[in-house]
Amino acid sequence: MQIDPTIVTAIMALFGIGVIGIVEFVKRIFGTTGKAVVNFIITAVVSAGATAAYLVQADMFSIGMFIIYSILIFGEASGLYHVFAKKTA
Repeated sequence: MQIDPTIVTAIMALFGIGVIGIVEFVKRIFGTTGKAVVNFIITAVVSAGATAAYLVQADMFSIGMFIIYSILIFGEASGLYHVFAKKTA
C-alpha cells in the first residue's frame, strides 16, 4: 500500500480547523495541562476519529488504511514526528 501525502494533509485540515486545533480545544476543555498520558489518549482518539471520518467520506475506508493513516495523523497532531513537513535549509 502506497501512502499518499495529500491524504495526510487533507485529514489534518479536516473540517477547516484542523486536527491539531480540535485536539487543543478538547485538551483545554478537560484541563489536561501537564498530563502527558491523558493528552496522548485525547490526541489518539481525535486522530482516529478524523481519519475514519475522512476515509469514510472519501469512500476509501479499509482497516489497513485506517491504522496506517491514524498512526501518521497521531504523530503529526501530537508533534512526535512530522513525516510530511517540508524541510528547509
